[in-house]
Amino acid sequence: MSEHAYTIADYLFDRVAEAGATEVFGVPGDYNLSFLDNIIASDKLRWVGNTNELNAGYAADGYARERRFAAMVTTFGVGELSAINATAGSFAEYAPVLHIVGAPDTELRKGKRRLHHSLGDGEFNHFIKMAEPVSVARAEITAKNAASEIDRVIRMVLKKQRPGYLLLSPDIAKLPIYPPTTKLKDSEEDITSQMALADFKEELAAFIQGKATTLIADLMVHRLGLQSQLKALISDTKIPYATLSWGKSLIDENGERWAGVYVGEASQPVVKDAVENAECLIKLGVNYTDTTTAGFTQNIERSRVVDIHQERATVGDKFFAPIAMKDALQALHEVLTSGIEIKPKPLIDKVGKHQQQGGDDEPLLQKDLWHIIAGSLDDSNIVFADQGTSYFGMSEVRLPEGVTFYGQPLWGSIGYTLPASLGAGLASPNKRSVLLIGDGSALLTIQDLAVMLREKLNPVILLINNSGYTVERAIHGEKQPYNDIPMCDWQLMPKAFGANEGNCVTLKVNTPVELKSALEQAKNTPDKMVFIEVVTEVMDIPSLLKQVAAALQ
Repeated sequence: MSEHAYTIADYLFDRVAEAGATEVFGVPGDYNLSFLDNIIASDKLRWVGNTNELNAGYAADGYARERRFAAMVTTFGVGELSAINATAGSFAEYAPVLHIVGAPDTELRKGKRRLHHSLGDGEFNHFIKMAEPVSVARAEITAKNAASEIDRVIRMVLKKQRPGYLLLSPDIAKLPIYPPTTKLKDSEEDITSQMALADFKEELAAFIQGKATTLIADLMVHRLGLQSQLKALISDTKIPYATLSWGKSLIDENGERWAGVYVGEASQPVVKDAVENAECLIKLGVNYTDTTTAGFTQNIERSRVVDIHQERATVGDKFFAPIAMKDALQALHEVLTSGIEIKPKPLIDKVGKHQQQGGDDEPLLQKDLWHIIAGSLDDSNIVFADQGTSYFGMSEVRLPEGVTFYGQPLWGSIGYTLPASLGAGLASPNKRSVLLIGDGSALLTIQDLAVMLREKLNPVILLINNSGYTVERAIHGEKQPYNDIPMCDWQLMPKAFGANEGNCVTLKVNTPVELKSALEQAKNTPDKMVFIEVVTEVMDIPSLLKQVAAALQ
């Protein structure tokens, strides 16, 4: 090989780019600095440094939800453990993030030296063991295994849509290697059994015939990139449809067949009836959680369900596998349009438009807040709602078609959405992020405002200032001091992180009319960050949050 040999680090980052990333998130540390140079030198990737590793992990998660792959780099021990909360969330919620960790020199580890960022016991495999429950594949890269292990881990991340972990030391990263000669996707196997698919299709046709039918879609349809298939299915049938809050924005929420968001016992009557009283309920990629079902209060009999998931399908009590979801969806589409009798489940009511309940010049009510925000959105927006008031408030409102809505209802880590919206904004630069976050949540990760401003992303940020941890107050301890937070001057926050008149508009609203004006100003100011502090009463809580909180007590 030549003096300027193609190295293992070059190979790794070429594969990262091939998997779909154009940015890499992270924080520099002495064990990763030398191969960060490979990112800087790459014509395919760009380094995005975050303010801390946790934020880097959240940013990568948001990026992965849009691109279906992301990568971050941290240093050994202190860096990777700071990021592991984010990685755990990515694992729980199916966000495919590759975590690359810079490790101490190979010979130093073999010598069991007391190295910084280690536990000082001469052992260096503690942290890769910690990564095991929150990753689908892991590897320590060596000179002998580099190509095969890099490819294996990345392919597993892409296949399972969950995180992977690679440990790479600088001395290994600089070693020469031959460039790849195959494509990552060359190894993608078709998991579907054609016999299982044929049997599923036959059973489905017999099962659904003449039954009053409703469709409910959820998270995995999005994670597997099957939104277009779902849209075509709905367009070609007359079946009413719903989602769980986890799958919100998957389906047009303004059509006549939209039943609403199903939340078990906390559901509105129209969607509760559509889902629970259907003779046949078609479930697409549905994952129940306690927060999306008001404490697992869903009342759905398995015997009347067609359940299509990532690699399997069921019809009543009959199980068919392996079948990839895309193939099961196609079979479903064919059956529903084959001319057999399909009875759409009649909706008991129409989902009406919201009527503002508070006066324009009166203090802003939660009952109006989320509807006003929803009314300002369009198909260019990616909305992130932090777990708590924002998520449950937005779950009940109808979003314009084309809006993408994200939350984190399973992992539920507050503060997640601010850096996640940064990542999504970089993944989809043709869209504008809208961040809905509480004051308590913002205090955890607000440092990445600085990165948003540096990257010129120009999001719209609505910070809900209701003086503390409202979701916790709803669950327990309404007036307890542990649900209070330090009082901040939020109007000064953007400036502290680099905002000025040229790149940011900072506003504060207390009434519906002020909020509407601020949102209109945001729409007319696409070239700046717009930071809107929204003041609401401490115990003004979205109705859905009250019901879910009661179920979790």
